[in-house]
Amino acid sequence: MRHRITKKNVLAAILLAGLAVVPVHAAQADRSKAAKAPPPVVEDPGPWLLAGREGECAPIAILSKKGPEYGDVQSPWQLAEKLRAAGHKAEIKEFKAGTRPSVEVRAPSAGLYVMFVKKEFCDKAPPAK
Repeated sequence: MRHRITKKNVLAAILLAGLAVVPVHAAQADRSKAAKAPPPVVEDPGPWLLAGREGECAPIAILSKKGPEYGDVQSPWQLAEKLRAAGHKAEIKEFKAGTRPSVEVRAPSAGLYVMFVKKEFCDKAPPAK
């Protein structure tokens, strides 16, 4: 018995082959997306200072002049969180380009505009107490 290859048989074979490949391909795409997911943002616990005039750096402790609740702040994100908890709209802007990466925290309703700089990027040491 001789089998004839007809147009109908060819289309059926292509459809069946296509259905068999699609689920496998979709499963592989899901696995690759999970592998390429960005890592969670982790707050950098490094030592921060406030940018001062003429390249100087000031200790963060001077924020306590604005209020005792800001005396124990250790990072720009922590300051923004405290400001938001107090009902202020706090904005954070990171500056990564250039020779002195920094993070600006603005809260106009609290009268706060400060620039945080990592200790290793300070041009001049903070003044001694």
